[in-house]
Amino acid sequence: MNIIIVGQGKLGTTMTKQLVAEGHDVAVIDTRREKVESVVDVYDVLGVCGNGASCEVLEEAGAAKAKLIIATTASDELNILACLTAKRMGTEHTIARVRNPDYANQHQFLQKELGINMIVNPEFETANEISRIIRFPSAAHLDSFAKGKVEIASLRIHSDNPLCDTPVHDLRKKTKAKVIICAVQRDDEVFIPSGDFVIKCDDVISVTGTRSELVSLMRQCGVYRHKIKNILIIGGGRIGFYLAKQLSDTGRKIKLIEHNESKCYSLSENLPDDVTVIFGDGTDQEILDEQRLEYQDALVALTGIDEENIIVSMYAESKGVNKVITKVNRHSFSILNDIGLETIVSPQIVAGNLVTRYVRALHNSADNAQIQTLHKLVNGKVEAAEFIVPENAGYLDIPFKDLNLLPNLLIGCIMRNGKIIFPGGNDVMKAGDSVVVVTANRILEDLHDIFV
Repeated sequence: MNIIIVGQGKLGTTMTKQLVAEGHDVAVIDTRREKVESVVDVYDVLGVCGNGASCEVLEEAGAAKAKLIIATTASDELNILACLTAKRMGTEHTIARVRNPDYANQHQFLQKELGINMIVNPEFETANEISRIIRFPSAAHLDSFAKGKVEIASLRIHSDNPLCDTPVHDLRKKTKAKVIICAVQRDDEVFIPSGDFVIKCDDVISVTGTRSELVSLMRQCGVYRHKIKNILIIGGGRIGFYLAKQLSDTGRKIKLIEHNESKCYSLSENLPDDVTVIFGDGTDQEILDEQRLEYQDALVALTGIDEENIIVSMYAESKGVNKVITKVNRHSFSILNDIGLETIVSPQIVAGNLVTRYVRALHNSADNAQIQTLHKLVNGKVEAAEFIVPENAGYLDIPFKDLNLLPNLLIGCIMRNGKIIFPGGNDVMKAGDSVVVVTANRILEDLHDIFV
């Protein structure tokens, strides 16, 4: 598929890397010549230096024949204009990054009236992810499927966890929880475990189940954490604003520390009264101590500098804060896990997953089982994808034990008429089912891809 990516900042570069890896023909546009040259040197792409909303620049990038344009510059208005211009020139589909909260209620207008196919707001989506984790703090990470009825939770198995040295097939016998372990990270290796796989201390497991069953599992394992009531947010940027707004009116006590005085006034005016905005440097130990950090249930580090977020998070861990969430832009998550920071969020990865799902669905024909949800787990090494089973598929009503499935692949769950099924060998797929497939080191564009 021919794809144009306008803007090679953090998100644009992330999208370039992902889409080139998936075999698409990519052209990149940026006003910075050195940035274009750098991306061209690393990836097999066409590079064009110039304004992404210019007809001449878009023509050079191949807009007349492109299937998709993704506009990811720092300017919302430029992204919208680039999409509109490219569509007039012949590009079939458009995705624009629009981040300004002023436009938050205009997404439907931008899509319906202006014809932009997809609006991506990385900061808003990241706030959604953090909000889900805060509502279920026992998990290091949490992803939702089947319209929110099924979740994949990640947790580290510490030495005092009763699951240490437990074979996967004994999980339900030991915990009574109806869940499936769908992926295991051990050091730098990733496994899609069989029943004989033995869980070891320090493994990070990804578990599929309903919220109630995941709670049951974590209670049995002694890792269940009670509801978060007191939250300290460091950084009043877009993510901090969206997060505070989402968590307001939930009965939680929310404090937000921002070092820019004028931004503090703006936050105070635009956030509900139950959010306390504090003017100060949230990375300063004295200010954190003044806010009685050790009595907070959660700290969310959202400054614009990765190093500051990491240091503040480590300090919060040392103070015994129950849940610490760290925003980073770089992707060296394994290093952060090694120093004890388990819950890491990245706006680029969150937005990248959304765009990748759209691109894969676009790549398929309407008759195939198109991807509905896509989450990357274990530092991007594992994918959990949700598909709708199409009519007249050749694999309908055949027991899984009789299907020739690819190795290193697991059917996480099936949703049928609102009912959740954790399949065994005798279960089957039926037309209209929602099926979650977990796989490692493989790209699934369609449900047909799970077969040998």
